[in-house]
Amino acid sequence: MPLGVLVALLPVAGFGLYYQVDGNIRHVSAADLGPRPAKLTRAQNILVVGSDSRDGANAAYGKDQGARTDTMVLFHVPADGKNVRGVSLPRDSMVQIPACRTAGGATVAARTGQINAAFNEAGLACAWKTVEADTGVRVDHALQIDFTGFKSMVDALGGVELTVPAKIDDAKAKLHLNPGRQKLDGEQALGYARARYSVGDGSDLGRIKRQQQLMTAMADKARGQLGNPARLYSFLRAASRSVTTDGGLGLKQMFDLANGIGDTGKISFTTVPVGPYPADPNRVQWTQPAAGRLFQSLR
Repeated sequence: MPLGVLVALLPVAGFGLYYQVDGNIRHVSAADLGPRPAKLTRAQNILVVGSDSRDGANAAYGKDQGARTDTMVLFHVPADGKNVRGVSLPRDSMVQIPACRTAGGATVAARTGQINAAFNEAGLACAWKTVEADTGVRVDHALQIDFTGFKSMVDALGGVELTVPAKIDDAKAKLHLNPGRQKLDGEQALGYARARYSVGDGSDLGRIKRQQQLMTAMADKARGQLGNPARLYSFLRAASRSVTTDGGLGLKQMFDLANGIGDTGKISFTTVPVGPYPADPNRVQWTQPAAGRLFQSLR
């Protein structure tokens, strides 16, 4: 989910505009986070996850049960609004998942597991709790978006432009693209974010690079739409109907965050360094001490 797009658009949104759409946002409780890392600086860390739920309108993308985090990015916004970073957390990472409560009140026991399983088992709050527990980084807010929401946001921007390095034919991701510079609509952008086995080396790390490329393209397109009030409203309406956040993150808070950032340039992206997971060649583990140094820079 491209938080950077919201950041790029919101400075020109008047209070009346976001007040109209703020009520569309769904919220989840953060009461189950338990012991948390200390808040050491005035920087803001926002966890953004893309859900692969097939519920409702998302049923067109398959019949898998449950919902995992198809994308997981930790955005770090320094207090001065400069040098904003997005850190991708590979979905195949094996981590310690703490005990979490489900929406129905059941407790899921702590265990070692794939990081995206935390969301599948107990939702956004459990993904938030897991990231804090494994990184030692205080996460100030969490935000979730699903397939159709992401697609609607891209379409509201009028599509995004990027360079496709090689021909893509991926029936599972519903994606068929020729190489070269081109504009992608919402369906194509979603396919580009989801495609894996038919593109590049088929790894999750390769998919992460494409997702980062796409988020950068969306932020660039958003900055080019600042003078188009109709498109701005369309985007904010699509975004507000598509996201779930903690109770402390509404459009007002996003607006305040965006005002603090201003026109300070592009968001830079990186990925947590990983290496093979000995027990399963299809999984990875965070490489130390490099991962630890990266997380230390976000605290």
